Amino acid sequence: MTTANANTDSQTLAQIANDVVAHCKAGNPDHDFVEYDSQIWDKHFAENWVSIEGDGKVYNGREALVEKYKEWQAGVTVHACDVTGPFMGQDSFSVIFDLDMEANDGSFPRMKMREIAIYTVENSKIVKEEFCYLTDNA
Repeated sequence: MTTANANTDSQTLAQIANDVVAHCKAGNPDHDFVEYDSQIWDKHFAENWVSIEGDGKVYNGREALVEKYKEWQAGVTVHACDVTGPFMGQDSFSVIFDLDMEANDGSFPRMKMREIAIYTVENSKIVKEEFCYLTDNA
């Protein structure tokens, strides 16, 4: 790979990363997550991207992600979300999310949760997102 191509690839990755972070920072916990995030999905995500949760659950493609987001939004109240990043890698970037949230059904009290999201980019599209978080055993 030539230096010019490396710089172009890096700028493309950096632009995607910065767009995703700006989108997340501009979000509002009262927004409908699916409607709001569809804007960034349309712009930067591959059609059949994979999403992996910290517990190992895998979601393939947009339809599965929409269901995941609807279930999550119905199950929790997010009081605040701070976004830090992006942290750049060779073909990926990471973002830290600090959430202040609670379960709507009372299954867990209001708590603060830190989560790291790793986004893998191929051909200028995000093909995988993976969410990592601390567990009680960590």
